Amino acid sequence: MKKDGKQTGRRPSLLVSLGACLLISVSVLVMNSFWTVGKPDIFRLLSDACIVSAALVGGVGVLVFAANGGLFDMLSYGFRQFIDHFRPSARNEHYRSFYDYKQAKGERRRPTAHMMIAGIIFFLLSLVFSLFWQEACKI
Repeated sequence: MKKDGKQTGRRPSLLVSLGACLLISVSVLVMNSFWTVGKPDIFRLLSDACIVSAALVGGVGVLVFAANGGLFDMLSYGFRQFIDHFRPSARNEHYRSFYDYKQAKGERRRPTAHMMIAGIIFFLLSLVFSLFWQEACKI
């Protein structure tokens, strides 16, 4: 797909999500001082780091997917109506009813597949590292 002479698509979003997972995993490894543990425990730490990043990035993807489906629409509309009672500039109402809000919100969908794919990849890496750790502990 071309947009303004630049190529857009899923690949840059997936790379950003994978980069975020990698950054989270590295930070978990650094926080747990992975350079001080023995060889078998490095696989345990790698598994823990991958599952944390999978849960965070994949979980955000699942939440955004649910929000795109309208799961939180009534809650956000009610919260907006509540806050508008305390703002003096809110007399100019954007949405007169929940139906108007839902129609306007339905036009704004955010992609989520790249976050869920990155979460699944790091979840599978976590399983692989966990299996390596179990085999290393048997020796």
